[in-house]
Amino acid sequence: MVHGKVCLHGSEAVRFVPGEPAVLEVDGWRLGLAICRDTGVPEHAAKTAALGIDGYVAGVVHADHEAEVHSERARRVAADHGVWVVTTAFAGPTGGGFDRTSGRSGIWSADGELIAEAGAAPDEVARAVFVNDLG
Repeated sequence: MVHGKVCLHGSEAVRFVPGEPAVLEVDGWRLGLAICRDTGVPEHAAKTAALGIDGYVAGVVHADHEAEVHSERARRVAADHGVWVVTTAFAGPTGGGFDRTSGRSGIWSADGELIAEAGAAPDEVARAVFVNDLG
């Protein structure tokens, strides 16, 4: 499966075509997919949640001074849609203006509670066990 970022910005819109909200099913869990800026656009989460999801998973990159951005967005998505949220936040330098990134990947419950969070170092991991009791 290939998934494209939906909410393009800046020069991305010149080089790429936006994707569509998408769901990936893994072991009975329906996971809505997001890429970076998608998480900051409430309409993206709403359209993705409308596809019937159990969780909203996103890959993000933020500068180190923006460390709280993805957690704020995760709590909003959980509160608005009652779904688990997982962010994989890049840790370490990427170049292109991100010499210092925030890291701090995290997992939030459907009620917005932080369950696990990695630190800012590239080798840190956030981990939780989910039990699928859907049948």
